[in-house]
Amino acid sequence: MSNKKTLLYIIISLLTITFAGLAHAETGKAPDAKAVAVGKKLYIKHCQVCHQKDGVGEQPISVYIRLPGFVTAIPLNESSHAWHHGDKQLVKIILSGSRRTKRMPAWKDTLSEEQVKNIVAYIKSLWSPEVLACQGPKHMDCKR
Repeated sequence: MSNKKTLLYIIISLLTITFAGLAHAETGKAPDAKAVAVGKKLYIKHCQVCHQKDGVGEQPISVYIRLPGFVTAIPLNESSHAWHHGDKQLVKIILSGSRRTKRMPAWKDTLSEEQVKNIVAYIKSLWSPEVLACQGPKHMDCKR
């Protein structure tokens, strides 16, 4: 009897792991509305201060007046290259931070992977269907 319970537990665990991420879109797919709503709240709380409302990013600062090594927060809407990255890579960047600038910290001690996936869902909601279709490695083949 315990072998059946163990097998059932393993099957349920595998199904849970397999289907847990379905609320989040795959690279190139439109995100789930519920994930977008949760992600927007998290974005406003943690990301908007730098990446601005609606992901427009910070205004560029002339190289003549900015401090050495200072990098402005890039737009996360479709006006920049964020959509060139797949979902997993975006999640990794948010969790691990950027080596390019200390202004983009690692959020792994503040946000869970699930929360970051929701933020990515919100960011993707800022993109048009055409950009979504070209997200990730496919961006090299798209005429945009």
